[in-house]
Amino acid sequence: MKISKNRWWRTIAAMTALAMIAVACNGEADDTDEEGALETVDEDAELEAGEEGTITVLHALTGDVDTAGLRAAFAEFSEATGITVQEQGSGDFEQLARSRIEGGNPPDIVLHPQPGLMRDMVDQELATPATDWVDLDQLENDMVDGLVELGEWNDEFYGLMVRLSIKSLVWYVPEYFEENGYDIPETWDEMVALTDTIRESGDVPWCIGIESSDATGWVATDWIEDIMLRLHGGDAYDDWVTNDLPFASPEVTQAVEEYMDPIWFTEGNVFGGSPNILQTSFGDSVLDLVNGDCHMHRQASFIEGFLPDDAVVGEDVDFFYLPGIDEGIGDPVLIAGDLAAAYTDNPSNQEFFEYFSTPESGEPWGAEGAWLSPFVDFDVSAYADQSLEAQGEIIVNADFARFDASDMMPGAVGAGAFWTEMVNYVQRDGEDLQSALEAIDAAWPN
Repeated sequence: MKISKNRWWRTIAAMTALAMIAVACNGEADDTDEEGALETVDEDAELEAGEEGTITVLHALTGDVDTAGLRAAFAEFSEATGITVQEQGSGDFEQLARSRIEGGNPPDIVLHPQPGLMRDMVDQELATPATDWVDLDQLENDMVDGLVELGEWNDEFYGLMVRLSIKSLVWYVPEYFEENGYDIPETWDEMVALTDTIRESGDVPWCIGIESSDATGWVATDWIEDIMLRLHGGDAYDDWVTNDLPFASPEVTQAVEEYMDPIWFTEGNVFGGSPNILQTSFGDSVLDLVNGDCHMHRQASFIEGFLPDDAVVGEDVDFFYLPGIDEGIGDPVLIAGDLAAAYTDNPSNQEFFEYFSTPESGEPWGAEGAWLSPFVDFDVSAYADQSLEAQGEIIVNADFARFDASDMMPGAVGAGAFWTEMVNYVQRDGEDLQSALEAIDAAWPN
């Protein structure tokens, strides 16, 4: 695979990084299109719920590339159905969504980048069930395993996945692998063996940086989430998300002690060791890979935006799937994305759900970039470039997918104690794990 470095990835990187800290980045809205079937509402304007024939949609996408794809998909929907879409992106998405929904003035549709907020609204009986709007059996068959369940809550279906990104990637420099005769590892054990080989050769296997301003620590949580999926499977992962499986459980303890710790804390495995892990920004750590200070870097697809401008993906740097651990569990993927949920009884909402329940509905979005399909039968040739095609193939070939766990946990846990205690744990150079896990459990709301 060889593609030129696309500048739009830098926009994706900025948006995705801030999404992990807050939800989205700042941006300006475009003008209404000529036909009026797709209307963009300024971020500061009041978005009123529509009537039949018009749908209002609130979302967290504000970067030029992200909104270009969304608007292309919505324009196709409007042309196919005759329904006008009024869309509005917000850099303060969660606060705005909460205030409008809880204040009794919701938009018709909200695209949620964090399922936890949708579930909060369901618990308050503010969301509209979409169970009867789609064929759930067909959707289960068509979507990557685990995505339909993500939209279910309290025995009803509310959230339709319309956009994915992938986290389960390891970045590397092909030239270094070729010069040293290293193969891409296909199992976790092979990856550990490769780690040992690189270290014993006198080189440094890994670059890891977890500094991210107020969100420092999320990189460590992503590692644990990927390992939990590979080691214990989707059911245990789901129990962990809801606190039915505590952090201090043997399962989580095993994931950290037996699989994360040997990579992170073995002397010589990570460039600069624990001090550098803490001090290096997640965005800067990939530069150490390109500079030859290390030779593998586990990070989500958006990290491509932090590469040097002249880097060529597929030549100067490339990626492979983070391998599985247990053959019986298979090969899962850790993902992020956006769930569409309805908040009014507008009859046009059903047509929105029906339309975006098909793989073809995403083709205009994929052609603009910054988007991966949740459907296993999506035509990967419709993606904007070969990098997205390769990522789409990883998702399609996955045995199942799960959403970022910390984004589904209560904020005090997923974006609070989990981050903080992982920082403390790295500061202790991997010592006293149980106190860290027990502290996270103690942060869980009663």
